[in-house]
Amino acid sequence: MPDPRTLFLLTNVYPLSKGEEFIENEIEHLSRSFHRVIIVATQTLPGDVITRPVPDNVEVVTAGKPRPSGRAMAPGIAAGLRKLPLAVLSQDTLRHPSAIAVDALFEQRARASADELLGKLPALNMRPGSHVVIYSFWFHTAARVGMLLAGDLRARGVVVDKLVSRAHGYDLYENRNRFGHLPERRLLLDAYDAVRPVSDQGTRALHTTWPRYAGEVSTCHLGTVDPGRQADCSREPFHIISCAFLIPVKQMTRMPGVLAELRSRGVDARWTHLGGGPDTEVDALRQAVHAAGVDEFTSLLGHIPNADVVDTECGLRPSCLINLSASEGLPVSMMEATSLGIPIIGTDVGGVSEIVTDTVNGRLIAPDFTDSQAADALSWLAGLPDDNYRDVCRASRRIWQTDYDQAVVYPRFCAEVLGSSS
Repeated sequence: MPDPRTLFLLTNVYPLSKGEEFIENEIEHLSRSFHRVIIVATQTLPGDVITRPVPDNVEVVTAGKPRPSGRAMAPGIAAGLRKLPLAVLSQDTLRHPSAIAVDALFEQRARASADELLGKLPALNMRPGSHVVIYSFWFHTAARVGMLLAGDLRARGVVVDKLVSRAHGYDLYENRNRFGHLPERRLLLDAYDAVRPVSDQGTRALHTTWPRYAGEVSTCHLGTVDPGRQADCSREPFHIISCAFLIPVKQMTRMPGVLAELRSRGVDARWTHLGGGPDTEVDALRQAVHAAGVDEFTSLLGHIPNADVVDTECGLRPSCLINLSASEGLPVSMMEATSLGIPIIGTDVGGVSEIVTDTVNGRLIAPDFTDSQAADALSWLAGLPDDNYRDVCRASRRIWQTDYDQAVVYPRFCAEVLGSSS
């Protein structure tokens, strides 16, 4: 039977708009584990609508807006400075005064979202004495909203049994953020009962930076659905695929140069990219393709609905999937590819080395790679004898079965981390 408690799941935009597609694999398990699930989307735009179906016992609430930029940040910073908890003013922020502005804007955004959410609580009929679990998918603004929600619920007599947060990339690595600073880390770590990075590298980063909280921080991988088949991988031609939202950190504008270098070595290489992005990024990629002279060998498919990604990749008969990101958590695109038995070429960043074992199911390339180095990794795969190439494909599938099968990882997460009795 499902746990009788209510689960609050705090997201950025899911299930509205686009993004956070990986939650689509998890929501079914959450809905089966809890009697009632309330999703709170904390960064939606006016006019955003639900674009992904949710189970019958899942309710969706919107509360909050996206992060402002430029001059629009100033009012939020000013308002947030008046609301900052004293515990936030640490030695780090005092050494870097600009970090105080980061904290202030963070606090203002979280409180604005929480205020909107709390105004909708009466309609959610949270009765005194009832029990809830609060689960933030991100260890950032949504997690602070979760803290504020917990405080209000407790004041209403609702029992908050547990606060849990995942952590991925931008919400985890301080050195990748402006001023080397992420807002209100200590405040969040003090409040949350369990923080679960999606990669071992993320766990090590938190253990190193915040050793006092090591006992509540451990890895919980995300998972993907078993596609029920494997891709018919082919190297005739050598077909490279990639799957990513086009933002600068994904570095997809580097791929045309890599493709040109690989073709110059006599490899009959093609490249297909799955994923859209802002018009400026799409235009930049098209220009890079043209500048490298590989228009004839490149196909940019644009946005592919998450439900169609696996079928699309299978239909392409890929030789490998490539990821050139400068920063990652543990990419879901790689999990999906390994479930299909597709070899992986990826930059050794974030948790990529946890899903790519060099020369076993693909190759790792240096984060500061040159086109030639990336082409070296692809050439290695293109030049393997057929039997060895098939071994690499089979190794990808085995790695997925062990660590990233959603039928294994999500029930375990619900039982061991969220404390579901299901």
